[in-house]
Amino acid sequence: MLNISIINRYLVREIALAWMAVTVVLVAVLFTNRLVRYLGDAASGALPGDVILILMGYKALSYTGLVLPGSFFLGVILALGRLYRDSEMAAMGACGIGPRHLYHALAVFALPLTLLVGWLALDVGPWAAREGREAEQLARETVEIQALRPGRFIQSSRAEGMFYIERFTEDGERMRDVFLQTRQGGEQVLLAADEGYIDVDPDTGDQYLVLVDGRRYDGNPGSLEWRSMRYHLHGVRISEGEPPDVRIRRDGIPSGELWGSRDIREVAELQWRLSMPLMVITLGLIAIPLSRSSPRDGRYGRLLLAVLIYAVYSNGLTLAQGWMEDGALPPAVGVWPVHVLAAAIGVIWLMKQYGLFGWGGRR
Repeated sequence: MLNISIINRYLVREIALAWMAVTVVLVAVLFTNRLVRYLGDAASGALPGDVILILMGYKALSYTGLVLPGSFFLGVILALGRLYRDSEMAAMGACGIGPRHLYHALAVFALPLTLLVGWLALDVGPWAAREGREAEQLARETVEIQALRPGRFIQSSRAEGMFYIERFTEDGERMRDVFLQTRQGGEQVLLAADEGYIDVDPDTGDQYLVLVDGRRYDGNPGSLEWRSMRYHLHGVRISEGEPPDVRIRRDGIPSGELWGSRDIREVAELQWRLSMPLMVITLGLIAIPLSRSSPRDGRYGRLLLAVLIYAVYSNGLTLAQGWMEDGALPPAVGVWPVHVLAAAIGVIWLMKQYGLFGWGGRR
């Protein structure tokens, strides 16, 4: 009698190899797209080059939980599709290996993966999003300070004027004996201060040069009408930021704070995170009937259909989450109908191929 455990190990190995290959490709694509954006920011002077790899690490952690369900689905399609094309599945069927055994082998791989995705989506992903955003904000705050050289007058495109710094503090975060020349309201503005630092408005993302203990002079060159004033704190906006994306800010909230929340947007965020491990289960249910093919079928015919199914599934979750945030869907309904529909498609597809209870007849 054929040893089923040997078949299970063989199937799990094939699925694992295909899954790892697809995961590497998808992560590389996302990694490259984000890297190009960061390199563009670094080239334009908006981001220090030495923090790019750190930010990419945070982005990779926050993206992995989203990538794994799709890579698992495509990996199963590729692995089982190859077995069908090479007639290995026909040989297994002749030995009594039916869909029940396929699902058993799939569960051996899918259940640990489901736990991993749940941990990434609920714990690691929000932490990485939060830490990455803070690191990027800090880097953008200090990028122009790092470019300045003490004791020199430097033209600043962001402040639209001239900078001069006598020296930095030992930690490099504050400037001493600062001078700034800029224009406001058609007048020349001269600012001198004992100390200065960069600050960011958390609501708007605007960057300000905050000067401490200094004097301000307003007027026009050649005119005797100049105004002078002393100040303790004076802020000068040196760049306009984009308003923060509320959804992006929510993705950094720890999952423990989302449980029991009455904010509809936070409930939608929590349901989205819970959807990631559920996608592994439902996509695994669809993968078995979808991967069934004949040796004459094209190599990537089923793969293209799998990509389409995954795109519809993930976009359906995004649409349902958006409807929840807009109040069109109650939290009790939420994104769950999308998962139920996906699971129903897998069950109906399986019954169509093997009969209502026919999957027990081909063991």
